[in-house]
Amino acid sequence: MVVNFPVLIIGLLLLWFPRQWLRLGKVIGHRKKHRTGGDEPWKTREPGDPRLSFREFGKMRNYVDLLRGAVGSVAILGGSTIEAGLHVGPLSDRTDARIVLVIQLAILLIGVLIQMTRYERKHLSFYAPVFYIAGLSLALCGPWGALFAFTMVWAFSPLFGNGEVFLLIYAIMLVVFGKFLHETTVALPIAAGVFCFLPALLSLLMRKPLVVFTRKASSGAGG
Repeated sequence: MVVNFPVLIIGLLLLWFPRQWLRLGKVIGHRKKHRTGGDEPWKTREPGDPRLSFREFGKMRNYVDLLRGAVGSVAILGGSTIEAGLHVGPLSDRTDARIVLVIQLAILLIGVLIQMTRYERKHLSFYAPVFYIAGLSLALCGPWGALFAFTMVWAFSPLFGNGEVFLLIYAIMLVVFGKFLHETTVALPIAAGVFCFLPALLSLLMRKPLVVFTRKASSGAGG
């Protein structure tokens, strides 16, 4: 097993950086705005709204999630011309390759868990980090597989009543398109599907609502 520490550290920082840290510095400004009645109700969503709508494309932090998910996953898994931060050496056997793959996927899994969970005001919440997962899928399913899955799931998103259904359909599409459009081991598209549906699965098992990132929940739950 060969470790490229600079690339590995960059990947870990990008993938394990909690989304809520992107909000630091804006909380005070939002609170002042809220006190003065500056909020525009028609531009906000109620906290806990389970739907995923096209308004997600208007949030800059979602594009940051997409970019860091893509760059971070490529740093961990490697790309067509990019050497992974953690990879097998020239004398490694199949067992070594499997161990490296497990470690790589474990790093991505930890990243997903960090992005999807919030513990605020003594309450645990699960969020749907759709754009972050879309970034991961670029390395797991290949550019075409990731693009087709992301485009198709959003095209049909108005038909989905909640985030759980959205993530289930998205997970299936990632596995299908990733398997047929990306020349790699089938384990990577399957992992993408598992990562995608994991927030919905844990919310169901723990009987916690799955919510989307909002602008309104400025006191902690928002995006």
